Amino acid sequence: MTIEHNSARCCFRNPLGAVKTGEYVMLRLRAENPDIRSVRIKTFFYNESAEYPMFRGANLWEKRITVPETPGVLWYFFIIETTQETLYMGPPMGHTQGEGVIYHQPPASFQLTVYDRDFDTPEWFRGKTMYQIFPDRFKRGNPENLTRGAAYHRAMGRTVVVHESWDEPVLHEPVNGAPFYSPCDFYGGDLRGIIDSIPYFSSLGVGVLYLNPISEAASNHRYDTADYKNVDPILGTPEEFRELCDKAREAGIRVMIDGVYSHTGSDSLYFNKLGNYPSVGAYQSDRSSYYPWYTFHGSRDSYQCWWGFDTLPEVNEQNPVWQNDIITGPYSVFSYWKRLGAMGIRLDVADELPDNVIELMRTAWKADNPDRVLLGEVWEDATTKESYGAKRQYALGRGLDTVMNYPFKNAVLAFLQGHSTADELANFLTSQRLNYPLPMYHALMNLLSSHDEPRAYTVLASGLTGDGMTREEEASLVLEEEQLKSGRARFKLAGALQFTIPGTPSIYYGDEQGMQGLKDPFNRAPFVKKDPALAGFFSELSLLRKKSAALSRGGVSFAALAPDTIGVLRYIADGRDAFGAPAQDEYVLTIINRSDRAFSAVLDLSVFSDTLPPHDRFTLNNLYLESADMLSGDGTVCLRSGRHIIAAVGALNYGVIRLR
Repeated sequence: MTIEHNSARCCFRNPLGAVKTGEYVMLRLRAENPDIRSVRIKTFFYNESAEYPMFRGANLWEKRITVPETPGVLWYFFIIETTQETLYMGPPMGHTQGEGVIYHQPPASFQLTVYDRDFDTPEWFRGKTMYQIFPDRFKRGNPENLTRGAAYHRAMGRTVVVHESWDEPVLHEPVNGAPFYSPCDFYGGDLRGIIDSIPYFSSLGVGVLYLNPISEAASNHRYDTADYKNVDPILGTPEEFRELCDKAREAGIRVMIDGVYSHTGSDSLYFNKLGNYPSVGAYQSDRSSYYPWYTFHGSRDSYQCWWGFDTLPEVNEQNPVWQNDIITGPYSVFSYWKRLGAMGIRLDVADELPDNVIELMRTAWKADNPDRVLLGEVWEDATTKESYGAKRQYALGRGLDTVMNYPFKNAVLAFLQGHSTADELANFLTSQRLNYPLPMYHALMNLLSSHDEPRAYTVLASGLTGDGMTREEEASLVLEEEQLKSGRARFKLAGALQFTIPGTPSIYYGDEQGMQGLKDPFNRAPFVKKDPALAGFFSELSLLRKKSAALSRGGVSFAALAPDTIGVLRYIADGRDAFGAPAQDEYVLTIINRSDRAFSAVLDLSVFSDTLPPHDRFTLNNLYLESADMLSGDGTVCLRSGRHIIAAVGALNYGVIRLR
């Protein structure tokens, strides 16, 4: 019995991918068996379900469904009645997209994301190269900042360990007989050092600088905010931040700050548990103007904390006083950073901010300039994320512009370590393309490393992540030359994929120089220029992306070319890019070969056409190639016929090819 539905193919679902509220989608099922009496589609949307009869054509059953006017995720599967039994078709177990599977009981469902029809993301941000900086560890620009800042914090009784040398290892053990490790060591990286490095960022093709927290705080990571409206004195001054924004903008770069709004530090202007600030904090009195920010349980020493850490009192984001102080008021934290020139906010632990608060943030942040960006820290697929008993709405067009794409990192590193196949990676990448609203998909922060994750180079070289290791074991890790060579080659493959798929490729400071390190704090070592050739590789990819309209704003299709080899086709067809804007036709094929053997094959471009929209599929299938040029990588290509090419890519290498 032949029964078929594939949510990634336009002949079964049109349009492909997420759809806007109130639009329609055509769903089809191929069923050639005459014993089938009827087919129905069962849908689920929040707490409602419905069934729709499908209409039979020649071997195809079809039904056009109008999606709801409310953003959400519509789920569906098929009920197939035969003369003998009732069958069901849903996605493969553990998946929400792809080739349907027959079941004998109600299955999981295919995902159809419905997003707000008015949703868009700032065009300037989509496709730009991002550079993430952990400020204390990037570059010393003015040594006096560290001297003054350390004295300021010590005067409050805070422990401050100053590294005299940039080359000293990071602190990873308790100091001064303390019972626990504390992130209290400082190298003196500052805003002046970042300002002085703008030419370096330009050489990498950077368009967005994302800074981990820079507001005053007791720790080196500064996620324990002490004063939202003051730059930490170790980093410099608010005036220097304004200067950074101005000079970066002159170089075509915009600055994104890290917004830590689900909690503050207990040692802060607002809570003031230690009495270090002249203000009356919430801990000190219920008459404090900040008292409504927090939730106390009967006494001042019993309060709601972030994940149980009493140094991080949690705020009540629904409180109107907090909302006015942070988001909406004329003297709010949002207004303060707007005036200084920030063009983006990355929301720390976005899952812990209520959806209505994120929507309020979106409105306030973009009120006078819709080009400002709101990016969220989300570790899973943001379209189906559930937290605190609620289905999250922030990826459906009324909240976040985009999110950190940790699932991309996980999938790429798994593939390059041999834990998954090219087919599995292609299916994952296709699923992301289908699940996310188009504007968000082209703005996803596609990272390989971050301040919360081991550096990708080290993972690919060692196969380790730091799990199950002590800090001493991580600190003493030394990789052999062969491991480093293999890790470097695989890291370059990860970068090639990162820069040739849709989204915003993000470089974690020093990754481009081959920096290593497993978990925090070893992934936060001081920046060093140790591998200029690797930095040149990332510069080349960034420049290539900037020059190619297909790579920066074209459509995409993914295909497994062999178990160890994946292909990515970016394209602009009939003079329009992925958003329908005018652009010159261009086809760019990237081939990633993780094998230790060279890849060589005759490629039929039709392997990419199945997952394209009907018009683009037609254009590709009728494309007659006249030439092909290598743009980057260790590969060769020559024309064989109008729709076939011979491609050869070296072992552990890649090729970026323009098809003409």
